[in-house]
Amino acid sequence: MTARPHTRTLALLVTTAVGLATALSAATPAAATASHRSDHTRRHADNIWGGYITYGSTFTTISGTWNIPALDCTNNRGIASPWVGLDGWDSDTVEQIGVDLDCTTGRAQYNTWVEMYPQDSIYFAEPVQAGDSMTGTVTDEGGHWYTLTLSDTTQGWTKSFRKYLATATSVNAEAIIEPIGSGSVPTLAKFGPLQFTGVTVDGRPIGDYATHSSTVTRRTTTLATTGTLKSDAFPVTWRHS
Repeated sequence: MTARPHTRTLALLVTTAVGLATALSAATPAAATASHRSDHTRRHADNIWGGYITYGSTFTTISGTWNIPALDCTNNRGIASPWVGLDGWDSDTVEQIGVDLDCTTGRAQYNTWVEMYPQDSIYFAEPVQAGDSMTGTVTDEGGHWYTLTLSDTTQGWTKSFRKYLATATSVNAEAIIEPIGSGSVPTLAKFGPLQFTGVTVDGRPIGDYATHSSTVTRRTTTLATTGTLKSDAFPVTWRHS
């Protein structure tokens, strides 16, 4: 699979990513040319992400499930990328795994990836389509080693990767969606109803922790809104490209 450049230019705190290492699966993923990087900070004018993050401690594992929404690519372009991961809000690394909901070519595509920011994304070719149920898990094994797993329970496949990142700290856990592409807040693909469920951190609902949420906003235009967190579940709703 040919990967596209993913860039961010906000001069703020970093948030998102994952890098190169040996996969536990037999498949050999193709390396991307850039990264799933967004800038998460408590004080930024343009919110580049939607969802919830934890803070104020260190965390060992996050797991979450989300549906793959249908895309309307008729008059819309861009990429929306839901994922789960550790770090990113209070750190300069991110250990993450997820799916690109891609409308850049005018037709819906769903591309799976893993990343250890500041290293680049690795895409891996597995079947994903609208209506599928995805579960992602990222676990800090200790010694800066991480296991990252993505499962499509509808299609019946699971991929796991074991990766090392010396600077990772696991000071956040997050379940979010973000636009991917160039510019401070890239174009957001038009996606249907998206729901995160079963989001747990160290075996407890994410709502048991101190959390912070964000909408996706370009200056004064809201691109996606984050719904109320109910224990371990919340919706994200598309509003604008």
